[in-house]
Amino acid sequence: MRSSMQLAGLGIPALLASCVPALAQRAGENVATQSSDAFGRSVGQDKTGLYSSDEVRGFNPVDAGNVRLEGLYFDQVDRLSPRITDGNTIRVGPASQRYPFPAPTGLVDYSLTQPHGAASYSFNLEDGGSNSMGIGGSFEFKQPLDGERLGVSGGAGWRNGHRFEGGETKYRTVGATLAWRPASDVQVLLFGGAFYFRSDEARPTYYPAGTEPPPRLARGQDLSQPWTGRNATNWAYGAVVKAPLGGLKLEAGLFYNGRTQDTIFSDLLFGVGQDGSVASRRIIADGNNRDASLSGEVRLVRQWHAGGLDQRLIASLRGRSRDRRFGGSRSLALGPSTILGPDVRPEPAYVLGPKNFDDVRQLTYGLSYSLVAEHRFAIDASLSQTRYRKALDYADPALADPVTRETAELWNVTGSVHLARGLAFFAGASHGMEEALVAPDVAVNRAEAPPAVHTRQIEAGLKYSINAHLTLIAGGFSITKPYYNLDPAQRYRQLGTLRNKGLELSLTGRIAPGLTVVGGTMLLDPRISGEAVDQALIGPRPVGQIRRRSVLSLDWRPQAGSSPFSFDLAIESLSSRTGNAANTLAAPARTVVNLGARYRFKAAGADWLLRPVLYNAFDTYGWNVSSSGGFTYIPPRALTLQLVADF
Repeated sequence: MRSSMQLAGLGIPALLASCVPALAQRAGENVATQSSDAFGRSVGQDKTGLYSSDEVRGFNPVDAGNVRLEGLYFDQVDRLSPRITDGNTIRVGPASQRYPFPAPTGLVDYSLTQPHGAASYSFNLEDGGSNSMGIGGSFEFKQPLDGERLGVSGGAGWRNGHRFEGGETKYRTVGATLAWRPASDVQVLLFGGAFYFRSDEARPTYYPAGTEPPPRLARGQDLSQPWTGRNATNWAYGAVVKAPLGGLKLEAGLFYNGRTQDTIFSDLLFGVGQDGSVASRRIIADGNNRDASLSGEVRLVRQWHAGGLDQRLIASLRGRSRDRRFGGSRSLALGPSTILGPDVRPEPAYVLGPKNFDDVRQLTYGLSYSLVAEHRFAIDASLSQTRYRKALDYADPALADPVTRETAELWNVTGSVHLARGLAFFAGASHGMEEALVAPDVAVNRAEAPPAVHTRQIEAGLKYSINAHLTLIAGGFSITKPYYNLDPAQRYRQLGTLRNKGLELSLTGRIAPGLTVVGGTMLLDPRISGEAVDQALIGPRPVGQIRRRSVLSLDWRPQAGSSPFSFDLAIESLSSRTGNAANTLAAPARTVVNLGARYRFKAAGADWLLRPVLYNAFDTYGWNVSSSGGFTYIPPRALTLQLVADF
C-alpha cells in the first residue's frame, strides 16, 4: 500500500527534502525471508506461519494477557497502531527458550518502530486488500535529530474501504517514537499512537438452525444495517529504558493502552435455515464503553561468563492496573429476516442502560535464571509470585459485587541439550495465570469477564539444522486450562477443563539460492472434560477449534536472489471446525492459496516496490466459526496492488 511521488510534489518541508536518502526501509520488507521458524511472524502488513496474535495453539494470547513489547510485560487491550510497531513474533517451543518468564500458551512479542541511521521517508499507496476493497495509504519517516544519539520516527495512515461481506470501513492511524541513545549501551524510547475506527457497520453473524452450515451466500452483498456503525478509538503510549546500572543492566517499560467505544453494534441472525430464512434477528447496541490498562515491568539483569558457562540472573517486578466500563447494552429484536438479500430496518428507539465497572490489579515479582554451555546444553528457570485482585461493581443494586483475591506461585523450567552436530532436544513445563475470555455478544451476561485462570503446559521436541540455512523443528505440547463458554441457558461460565494436545512441525530457511520456504503443520486434539460433558450439556470438542492447520510460504527471487523480481506463494489448509456446543455441526475443511510478486526498482532517488497479490486465488468458499458458534464467510478472490517508495 505504499505509493510514491517526488518530495517536492508532496510539499514536504525543505528540512526533510534536503536530508540524505537512506537504505530501503518498507520496500525491503519480506516476511518469508525474515522468519526464523513457522510459528508466526508479522512484518508490516504481511504475515506467515501457523499462529498469529489471535490464535496460538488453540488460544488467544492477547486476550490471555501473554504479550510483550520490546521484550517487556505489556497488558494489551486492543489493536496497536501500525505506525509504532514493525510487527510481532510468536514465541513458542524453542523460540521461547532464553526468554524470561514465558507464558504457558505462548507469547506475542511486539517490536517498536525506531529511527536508525540516516533519514528515510516511505510512501505507500494500495488499491484493494485481503479483507476489503478500496484505497488506502500511509506516510512514514525516520529522522535523526542529533546523529545516532537522538532521532524520531512515525507517520500516518488511512483507508476507506468496502468490506467483502458488505458495509463501509474507515480508519486512520498515527504514531511516533522518539529514541535517545546517549551511549552505545543506553536506550530510551518514548512512543505514542492511535487507531481511529469510523463507520464500519456491524458484520452479520449467522447461527445455523440445524446441523448444516448456512447456505452459500453471495459474497460482497451488503446485508448489514446502515445504522450499526462502529465509532471507536484505540490508543497506546509509553516508555522503554535500557541502561547499565552499576554491574547490572536495567530494563524497564511503562505502557498505557486502551480503547473507547462511542458506538458499537453486533448483528446476530439466529435459526438460519437452508432456504435462507432467519428465525430471529437481533442487533446488540452498545456504546460509551472504555477499557484501559497501565502496565509495565522493571528488571535488573546480571550476566557473567565463567568456566565456559554463560549465566544470567533477572529480578523482575511487573504489574498492571486495568479499569473497564461495560454493560448497559440493549438487545433490539428485529424479528424474522432473510439472508437472501438486504433486509434494511429503521433504527429502533432505545436508550442504553447504566454501566458496570470492572477493576483488576495485579503485581508479580520473580526471579529468572539461565545457564548456557554453548553447543552443549541450556537451562532456563523462573519462579514468580503474583497477587491478583478483581472487583466488579454492577449498576444493578440487586446483584452482589464480587471481589476476587488470589496469591499464586507461577513457574517454568525449560532446557535443551545438543545430541549431535546440528541436532538438539528441547523440553519445558510451566504453570501460569491468564485472563479468561470476555463473555461474547450472544451471552445473556454479555461482556462480563471471569477472574483469571490457571494454565499448565508441557512441551518437548527436536530442532535440527539441516544445513547452515535450513532448520527443521518437530515437537509436541499439552496445555490445560479451565473452559468457559455458553451453557444451555446462554450464560457464559466455566463448563469444565480444556486440554489441548498437539504436534507441531516447522521447516524454514533457504532451500536454494534465492528460494526461501516457511512451512509448518499443527495437529491438535482439543478435548473438554467435566460436569457439563458428563451431563451431555455440551460435546467434548470446543466450539470453533480446528484439528489441523498447515501452511506453506515459498518466496523465489531469480538470479540467486539478485533479480529485481520475486514471486511468492502462500497456502493455508485447515481441517473442519466444530460449529456448535453439541458437536453436531462443523464448518468444512478448506484450502486457500495466495499468489504474489515483487518488482524492485530505483527512480527519482528512491527505492521502489511494486507488489501485486492475488488473495484466495481459486475463490475458495469457507466459513470461520467463533467460540460461541457464530458463522462468517471468508473473503472471496481479491487482487491488491501496492506501491512503495523509500526516499
